[in-house]
Amino acid sequence: MKLSIALMAMAIFASVAGGVFILKQEKEIVIENNGSPTPIIAATSTILGGSISETLNQEVEPQNISTSTEDVIKQVQALILETQKFIEKENEKKILVEEAREKSSKIRGIYAGTARNQGYFKNFLSETDLNGVVIDIKESYGINLPISLRSFISELHKESNWVIARIVLFRDSSLIEEKPEWYLFATSSPWRDGSSQYWFDPSNKEVQDYLIEFSKKAIDYGFDELQFDYIRYPDDYTYIPGEEKVKIMGEFFSDISKALKEYKPSIILSADLFGYVATQFNSYGTGQRLFDAGKYFDYLSFMLYPSHFYGGFNYQEIYYSYPDVVEHPYDVVYYSIASARDYLALFGSEAKIRPWLQDFDLAIDSSRGVFYDAEKIGFEIEASQNATSSGWLLWNPSYIYTKEALK
Repeated sequence: MKLSIALMAMAIFASVAGGVFILKQEKEIVIENNGSPTPIIAATSTILGGSISETLNQEVEPQNISTSTEDVIKQVQALILETQKFIEKENEKKILVEEAREKSSKIRGIYAGTARNQGYFKNFLSETDLNGVVIDIKESYGINLPISLRSFISELHKESNWVIARIVLFRDSSLIEEKPEWYLFATSSPWRDGSSQYWFDPSNKEVQDYLIEFSKKAIDYGFDELQFDYIRYPDDYTYIPGEEKVKIMGEFFSDISKALKEYKPSIILSADLFGYVATQFNSYGTGQRLFDAGKYFDYLSFMLYPSHFYGGFNYQEIYYSYPDVVEHPYDVVYYSIASARDYLALFGSEAKIRPWLQDFDLAIDSSRGVFYDAEKIGFEIEASQNATSSGWLLWNPSYIYTKEALK
């Protein structure tokens, strides 16, 4: 004799990030009393609603089972418990992601290089209204990820500081002897830039995997955010067309973002872009397009150093030629952010803007009496705030910052 038990339409309601999720389970179990192998079929669990839409299909191998209704109920309860755990886990992910997005949107930070003088940076943060620090863990010369950074990150977190890992990607000379095939070539030999640095080939899959795996190590160290610099082709590398550069970089933006978000959903990802990309939107020489970057990164950090606008600054009716542009920090910062913000909004991008601001003097400027003092830095910060950026970062390659410009 066959005993057919059908369990249908069980509903579990869970409130997840403001949404209601309904679990519908259908399970049909066919049992034979003669002890022969009997399949359990059509076991499905579907979660509907909110931002989650997943189907869990489960097939149980043929087995001998008891005709006891209690055994059937236990199996169903186990399935329900497993689904509840899944929902709770997704809940936790959502909470962590939202917390990270909220914290990262109000960062006022400084560049600390490799942060060798940890005491200095801790004191500087405590004496100002700064709440973020950017630390180099990979530069053109290679990797710098000492164990001591773990404790420093922990100490910074105790004071509610946001800790960003700066990772130089494709400008890297460290493996030229070991992995020459990983590099960009000029005809028959590896190509160098004007500073005699070698560059990884962004199209090389092994290079991409190496950079992604290293980035995962940075996540494991406890960094709140990974900031990618030199995430581009060298602009003077002319051996492949700009359209191909754009295609390769766009695909890499997607791949690295997907891999790292899967590894840790709450990790924040940002990318450094040339300042002019904020108003011109595309850079075919480097392969960077604002549209692509806006799709795959949480924050875009345009390097809005007025001293570096050697081609001048042009936005709608506003134009400053070089070197006059150096004396207009407010306009450069404000209109660059406004331009990029409005452009990204056209595509519904959720990426936010957190610019790099200038807190250094170039010799060519100081020789003619132009210094980036507290007043000019204050103009930059004010412009950033008025243009509704999500915080800002100060850059000084010597790590000496103008405290008078900070509260």
